[in-house]
Amino acid sequence: MGKSSQEKIEYATQLLRADIPYREIQEYLKLRFGSGMSNTTLQNLQEERDEISRLKEELKRCHHQLDLYKRLYHELLEKLQGKL
Repeated sequence: MGKSSQEKIEYATQLLRADIPYREIQEYLKLRFGSGMSNTTLQNLQEERDEISRLKEELKRCHHQLDLYKRLYHELLEKLQGKL
């Protein structure tokens, strides 16, 4: 991802989270660290963040489906036990 310090990466990630444009992020980085970082690195950080958000949503959906299947399984089991 580049040779930026971890502190710089974390700061850039916070700025990305605040939906600040790359140009402004570069300015903030230059003010705080004396240099910016490549736009490609910022893009990669944004893509990582987007992927994490997407995976969290997918995990949430999977948990919801699992709960639904468990409930249906237990309802079916109760009905079958009632017939035995």
